[in-house]
Amino acid sequence: MATKKSTSKKAPTKKKPTIKRSKTQSSSALGTVRLQPETKPFMTFQLTKETIYWVVLGAVVILFTIWLMRLQMDIQSLYDDIDASNMSSETIKP
Repeated sequence: MATKKSTSKKAPTKKKPTIKRSKTQSSSALGTVRLQPETKPFMTFQLTKETIYWVVLGAVVILFTIWLMRLQMDIQSLYDDIDASNMSSETIKP
């Protein structure tokens, strides 16, 4: 006995429409990277507002640091005087 084969056909699937993108659009959107020629040498000095700003800021920072160091030395000398007076008062007492 031979069995019958069923001849059922599958329904064709619909393909999603694809959007074709051209390569020229994506390359122009990214732009090109080119090395620009130097307009002036790198190691030139030009006095600008930013130069004056950084010089003044640097001077303020250095002066503040010097002031803090002097203040710290004065406080340390006070502690040294207190320790010296305590040591002398301890040696006098029998």
